[in-house]
Amino acid sequence: MKHMNALTLAKLELDRQLFNELKSLGVVKTQSELGKLCGKNTSYVACMRNKGFGVQIGSLTFLASRFANLAEKENDGERCVKLRLAIQAIKQTIDEKCRLREIELHAY
Repeated sequence: MKHMNALTLAKLELDRQLFNELKSLGVVKTQSELGKLCGKNTSYVACMRNKGFGVQIGSLTFLASRFANLAEKENDGERCVKLRLAIQAIKQTIDEKCRLREIELHAY
C-alpha cells in the first residue's frame, strides 16, 4: 500500500465501515461479492484499497441503484427493509466521501 494521507485513510475507513454494515445486514458476504454488486470484478474492492483509492463514488451509486431495484421487486418484507437500510448506509458513505473530497480540493 502506498503512502496515504489522513483524508485517504478516512475514505478507506468509510469503505471498511460500509462493508461491515452491509455484511451485518446480510446483503453481502464477501468483498468479492461487493465488487460484483458494484458492477466491477471480484477483486475490485481489494485492488482499490491496495492502491489507496477505495471504492469510487460512481460504483457506490451503481450499488445503491442496484439495491433499490432489488428492493422494489422483493416480496420478503424483512429483506426489503435490509436493502433500504443498506441504501441509506451507501448514501451516507457517498455524502461523507464527497465532504472529504471538498476538503481535499480546498487544501490545494
